[in-house]
Amino acid sequence: MVKCRKYLAVAILLLITINFATSSKAYSEELDKAQFIVPLLYHHIVPDGIPTHKNPAVISLSEFEAQMKFLYENGYYTVSLKELEDFLSGSGNIPRKAVMIAFDDGYESNYSLAFPVLKKYGFKAVIFLIGRDMLEKSSGSIPHLSDIQITEMAESGLIEFGSHTFNAHYYLEGRPIATVMHEEELKKDFEKMKEIFETKGLTEPSAISYPYGKYNEKVLKVAEEFYKFGFTTERGIINKDSHRYRLCRNVVLPGTDVEKFRKLLNAWEYNSPGVIFKIGSKTAQVKDRIASLTAPPMLVNGRALVPVRTAGEALGLELKWDSERHVLVLSREREKVLIRLNSPYAVKSHGEMVNMGAKPLLRGKVLLVPANLFRELGFNVMWDSKAKTIEIF
Repeated sequence: MVKCRKYLAVAILLLITINFATSSKAYSEELDKAQFIVPLLYHHIVPDGIPTHKNPAVISLSEFEAQMKFLYENGYYTVSLKELEDFLSGSGNIPRKAVMIAFDDGYESNYSLAFPVLKKYGFKAVIFLIGRDMLEKSSGSIPHLSDIQITEMAESGLIEFGSHTFNAHYYLEGRPIATVMHEEELKKDFEKMKEIFETKGLTEPSAISYPYGKYNEKVLKVAEEFYKFGFTTERGIINKDSHRYRLCRNVVLPGTDVEKFRKLLNAWEYNSPGVIFKIGSKTAQVKDRIASLTAPPMLVNGRALVPVRTAGEALGLELKWDSERHVLVLSREREKVLIRLNSPYAVKSHGEMVNMGAKPLLRGKVLLVPANLFRELGFNVMWDSKAKTIEIF
């Protein structure tokens, strides 16, 4: 009988261990999925030795190579337009460190200089072509892509092509022509791009890059009739709440060394406020300062628990604690979430109950709550399983 009890105890312990490992793995996998994409925009690449400082749309080959090497060595994933579509619709998942590489204008250097580097690292990219330059290769002082080059890149499976309009890439009386064209003129321009892509044997463009990144309500309206996405040159990130026809892109400027490039990729540059915790550490990074913690973050049942006051203050939340009922209410604008000590459930302002997977805990005078609680208030929560860090922004 004693022997049976011993085996039973071992079996129960093993089952608990397996369940903990499974839930921990599931939680890790969930938070390792991308919650945002950093979109990067390039134009023209030039060999080293040619001055680039006078043109914000030109960078040197060595700068581009160093940036792509940084992405590769730091585990970044390049997103295609199809993957972007799935990401925005919520039907697909991509790795946590995600970027989208784009080139505007379709310069020949995209093939001769950038493409070999992209192939070296297996990186995907999208090039937005100007229709008139696909037909008249002499247009402009910088050579544009040839049909043969476009075909080779398309057949590689790494490069996609989008629309930069057929003939709306110029200014008229100080204004981008696309913003002053009549609706029917825009439709004819976009239709012409579809015809050219078909003639060249290319897949119909699913995205447009607005010339000079400029648009108005009329441009957006017509873009929605022809494309799945519209890209601007507004700085920022793409998340699942992004407007499909006002997607951001960050122009990579000349002189962007690896350190500047790293900062460009850092979500903290685009998302303020925010906080980074590390399991077991009594310090946290709150934007650009280090905060001391009385009680460190911890893992319970595979869930990361973090100090709610530190997180709440960093995120600009209003916190109200009822010491008699052991209830805490977190408020962000009109959204509220109520949590109770020793209960794994959070109650949202409209009555929905959410299982957080772990109970809040008191450590002295510090209340630790599951980090995924902050998702219910619209924040991003990122878990790095290797570094054991939790980013909330």
